Amino acid sequence: MHHRIIDNFLSDDLFDYLCTLKLNKVENNQIFNHHNKISKDGSTETSCISVEKLKKLNLECHDKTINLLKELSPEKARLYDYSDFNIIETGKDYSFPIHRDHINKLLSGVIYLYPEKNLGTILYDNKNGDNPVEIDWKQNRGFFFSRNESSTWHSYKGNGKQNRIVLVYNLMTNNTELACKIEGLNYNFVKIREAVNPYLYRFFKKYI
Repeated sequence: MHHRIIDNFLSDDLFDYLCTLKLNKVENNQIFNHHNKISKDGSTETSCISVEKLKKLNLECHDKTINLLKELSPEKARLYDYSDFNIIETGKDYSFPIHRDHINKLLSGVIYLYPEKNLGTILYDNKNGDNPVEIDWKQNRGFFFSRNESSTWHSYKGNGKQNRIVLVYNLMTNNTELACKIEGLNYNFVKIREAVNPYLYRFFKKYI
């Protein structure tokens, strides 16, 4: 998988702010996503990050992530519509299965927040989980990639000791049809695939 790792991705004040957010309690095998969004017109949706801090995050991060997208998948950069800044907490025993990201994610990123030690993102050669390689967890490390259909399989899980808190930062598009065209995918097939209940999709994905 072509990817980029950037240590000390966030400024100290934004990193400290995110690490001290008061979040809902998450049990050992649970996941909770605090969704925060800012569009290219400046409109915002927030759940746990203040509007002021969300705008500061966007101001600090946007140019360097757009440049990453232009480097990793230049044809997709013109499709950008909005950014997700999601705070995701997973329980210490939670495990997210091997998957590839949704087609509307132009650039996928994760910044490891808290605790000091945990497990990072695990990359694979294929959906069967061959040749796993872990991106080591390091606080304030950013890991980024631009998804494609065949070589961006990944997963993550807790270390069995402490909950895992990350900032998932994605550059997004509303133009799924054109994103499919860039990747050489059938738009109608992708629509059906992504609409399937995720639990059923996990069961049947080995056949599609």
